[in-house]
Amino acid sequence: MKNIAEVVIIGGGIQGISLAYHLARRGLTDVCLVEMKDLGSGSSGRSAAIIGHAFPTENCLPLIELSFAALMRFQDELDADPGYEPIGCLLLAGAQGAPDPSTGSGHCLRRRHALLQSRGIDSHLVDRETISRLTPGLNLEGIEVGLYGPRDGMVDPHSIMMAYAHHARRLGVEFAEGVKATGLQIEGDRVVGVHTTAGFIATPRVVNAAGFRAREVGAWAGMDLPITNLKRHIFVTGPIPTYSRSIPFTYEVEVAWYMRREGPGLLIGMGAVESDEEDPQVDWSFLDVVAEHSMHRAPALAEAEIKNGWAGLRPITPDDDPILGEASHLRGFFNDCGWGGHGIMHAPAAGMVLAELIVDGTTDRGNLTDVDISRFRAERFEGWLSGCC
Repeated sequence: MKNIAEVVIIGGGIQGISLAYHLARRGLTDVCLVEMKDLGSGSSGRSAAIIGHAFPTENCLPLIELSFAALMRFQDELDADPGYEPIGCLLLAGAQGAPDPSTGSGHCLRRRHALLQSRGIDSHLVDRETISRLTPGLNLEGIEVGLYGPRDGMVDPHSIMMAYAHHARRLGVEFAEGVKATGLQIEGDRVVGVHTTAGFIATPRVVNAAGFRAREVGAWAGMDLPITNLKRHIFVTGPIPTYSRSIPFTYEVEVAWYMRREGPGLLIGMGAVESDEEDPQVDWSFLDVVAEHSMHRAPALAEAEIKNGWAGLRPITPDDDPILGEASHLRGFFNDCGWGGHGIMHAPAAGMVLAELIVDGTTDRGNLTDVDISRFRAERFEGWLSGCC
């Protein structure tokens, strides 16, 4: 591992790997990424692998549009298939999630539909009959409306990460796997290096792309990042005759329950319990909770045989937006974290935008004029500065 670098990235998930590639593509190749385990071994390798316009906040929509554009040219640019499959995304909501826009609050699908249409994004507000046609066999008790995005769909996070990593290495980036960052070296008001289990790396720029460890890494820089790690479970079933054909990624807003096709069976996800696990393991007792709601919402799942399961962490901020950009109190320290389980879909755009900020000192480019990343800085949160480094 090198002991001097222009940029050190802490974290080898899809966010860190995308940034490494985009920095190198911009000509900044003296980059070292340190990952405590293997590339993609954290949340990036345990996701539902979805990209969709209905999930991000309004602030993040420009990033999603940028990511979609990047995925459409991914094959040409990186000579790799990102696995994009436009199965569509179907969000379901009842009274809590679909109130009248003039009086309602929360995740209002009607309001989101109007926003997507205003940006020229293909979006359809659908009734219960259409919901049943798109995803058959659902029990629609308590469901009032759906939001369907036909361009939304699945991607292959592993292929995306490995393509970014391959080309970043080809351009000169070093990936130090099995190396854990343990602290920062700070002189005055700037960062000058990173301490790791493999030695010290002198550097004028450090990026906190540490996923579930982001709050810990931020504390080294004197920041109290309001990130909470929520544990999510995913289970995969064997074949179910009702779902033998393709269905959209179907997501119930109020309970954060979802399902989609996975091979011959279904992938089912649920859960949002705070966790401090470094390597989250399946709590098989939680399968009873998932099964109860799954059989209520999709009765055919009573036939399902569970073939596999895993758990992952979603690092969430209070406003569900990421923390992205340079710290105002510590020169050379950048955050790229708090993606809330949406890191896969935002990674192409976040890598481009943050690379531009690091290389050029600004994101004021013609094709990024509506991506104002200043709104994603940690300073928007009260108490973000802990007062110690």
